[in-house]
Amino acid sequence: MMTSSDVRSVVPAMAVPVTCFVTVLFALSSWGSFTSTRFSYLGPILVAGLLVVGTGISARLLRVHGSVVVLLQLLLGTIATSLLLVQHPFPVTAGGRARVEAAMAEAYSAFNPFDLPMSGPEVSAYLVPGGVAAVLLADVLAVSLRRPPMMGLVVLGVFTVPFSIIGSGGWGGVSWVVFVLTATAFLVMLRLDRAQQLGRWGRRLDEDLPAVPAAGPAFIGVSAVAIALLTPAWMPSPNVTLPGLGPGDGSGQLRVINPTVGLYGDLRRQSDEVMVTATQVYDEPTAPPSYLRILALTKFTGTEWTPGNRDVPSDQTGVAVFEPPMSDETLLGEPTTYQLKATDNFESTWLPVFTHPLEITAKGPWRYDEDTLDFMSTEGRDHTVAGESWRMTAAPVEPSQERLLAAGEPGIGAPPGMTDLPLLPAEIEQIALERTAGQDRPFAKAVALQNWFRHSGEFTYSLERDVGTDGAALLEFLTTNKVGYCQQYATAMAVLARELGIPARVAVGFLGGDQNEDGVWQFRGRDLHAWPELWFDDIGWVRFEPTPAAADTREPRYTAGALGNARNEPEAPVPSAGTSVAPVPNRPQREAPDTPEVADTGTEESNTGAVWTGLGIVALVGAVALAAPAVIRRRRRTARLAGDAEAGWTELGDTAIDLGLPWTGTRSPREEATALAPHLQGREPMLALQRIVAAVERNRYAEHRDTAAVGDDVRLVSAALREEADRRTRRRAAVWPASVFRRRAAPSPEAPSTRSERELISS
Repeated sequence: MMTSSDVRSVVPAMAVPVTCFVTVLFALSSWGSFTSTRFSYLGPILVAGLLVVGTGISARLLRVHGSVVVLLQLLLGTIATSLLLVQHPFPVTAGGRARVEAAMAEAYSAFNPFDLPMSGPEVSAYLVPGGVAAVLLADVLAVSLRRPPMMGLVVLGVFTVPFSIIGSGGWGGVSWVVFVLTATAFLVMLRLDRAQQLGRWGRRLDEDLPAVPAAGPAFIGVSAVAIALLTPAWMPSPNVTLPGLGPGDGSGQLRVINPTVGLYGDLRRQSDEVMVTATQVYDEPTAPPSYLRILALTKFTGTEWTPGNRDVPSDQTGVAVFEPPMSDETLLGEPTTYQLKATDNFESTWLPVFTHPLEITAKGPWRYDEDTLDFMSTEGRDHTVAGESWRMTAAPVEPSQERLLAAGEPGIGAPPGMTDLPLLPAEIEQIALERTAGQDRPFAKAVALQNWFRHSGEFTYSLERDVGTDGAALLEFLTTNKVGYCQQYATAMAVLARELGIPARVAVGFLGGDQNEDGVWQFRGRDLHAWPELWFDDIGWVRFEPTPAAADTREPRYTAGALGNARNEPEAPVPSAGTSVAPVPNRPQREAPDTPEVADTGTEESNTGAVWTGLGIVALVGAVALAAPAVIRRRRRTARLAGDAEAGWTELGDTAIDLGLPWTGTRSPREEATALAPHLQGREPMLALQRIVAAVERNRYAEHRDTAAVGDDVRLVSAALREEADRRTRRRAAVWPASVFRRRAAPSPEAPSTRSERELISS
């Protein structure tokens, strides 16, 4: 049974590691920006983190070398993380690596920065290892290296993750509650570490004086947290605001970064709720409305399409009149005036408009980009389109096929940056060249790409497959899986067009919608769609439709037969047995989920065996940790019994501590021997104890040190002490020796071989 002094020595050893772990755990809660199920990643991090921290505390109490402590933490943390994520203890073996790669691939495919927080736990494959690594790094800095302030860099890195991926708006910011809890735990950790550092110097000289609270550091820490929380509230902000990131007064220039959070997720949800209605103002007969565009994405970063940076003049309003493209009315179809209204379900900071708008009246803080004609709120999420009404006269862009084929070199007159691409695999450019071989005109090349996606490329439309948008995933989509929904097809065609030097962008909005009994056109969540738009000289932006016809999309009329081989749209798929509702025209239909192929990575028995193997390893490590104190104690005893009188005296003291006998380590040898004497029986042990004391005194105080060994006497006295103890005490001393966990008093300085007369004390 551990004594109170032993407990007092263990508790300080736990204080800094535990508060360090709590600090990192509070900071990691900011990663809830990525998933709505925080326990899916915080739970495994808590379990693996406790193992890492507990291993560090136990190993340091056993006085294991610092580098070995870190290696043990790394080993156990890796095994625990792998078991929790993929139910396999060894991520470096063939089976473990396959499972890890599968989990990472699934998380990568499911992750979409435009659809956060995610409703599923797939992203945990990235969050859990990162969180456990943060816990380990923080523990190494704060405890192993004894540099707790440097642990703040780990917290800063954790906070930076949602900022760098999502941005400071939307869900990317850090809650003030999380910040306060993290900062408080960090300050407590610094205070505990400071107390331990001072405690190593021993008893304070002034501890008998009245205690004076050290309010200075606490005041500084609390003030720093308060300043960090309150300063943004009263700091004057520039006349710049970001849609989705906060309010502003609408003056000055507006720079739009990435406000499309959640938009791509809506493309897949296929909600049946009405988002926007359009009522024709005049009763003149007209064709159904064209696509209703929300915004254009103009910049491809290599992992996603974004609106890019835009400068919007401050003198604009939501009331505007526009010229036809290239000021040529012959490019437009029949203009129609609509009264549009957004329902309360459509909380967008972008105002949907038909292409091409000729006149628009929208009351409120709306301005537009002159290059894209996208309308955006100047007050971000404080003012959305939900519940608003606006009037618009628009006409579809319908250039003749002859004029499109006669368009000059690509890129002439286009806005800057519309052909920019990051570094992508060279195979993507090769695919673009191969699929447009034999075509020498920009428009013909664009139609060739559209036909490849819709007809000859054997692509399949599915809402259940998300292959990502980075270079490797895009190449995989173009060459192997060829399964995706409108986002992948729009992205792929726009990238291939840019590879050919044709300016391209991705538009997001609604398909044509459906008309109710009152003649009102309704645009529902299931009508959300993405499509590419390409720029042609003397014409402007032209819409294309690469998404396969299985999605009930229709390719534009001006592309049919452009290559001299007119294609007929394939008929809509025949409904399967039991399906009574025919597909709604011009609307993507949700297909049955693809049944994933189960990789033959092993039978259920092998999976269970891997889990038991991992648990066995953890149990083995635990058994080694339990046996370590006894092993360490035996090694110390052997070395000390072969040493000098001082080593023998230390061994005798540890034996007394293990048996629960009075031993302080700070009294003189005679005082310690006097306390042990009542626990000895027989003349020989008493004489042996006297010889040990004499040898220690000669070693410490004589003019010349006595190097005589006292091992035999120490064995005799130790055996006598153990014989007088009860069986339970002897068993505890052998299995769990308390001296291993007890912090020893600072050793007396070694006496020099020769001393001045003033220092000599007669023995």
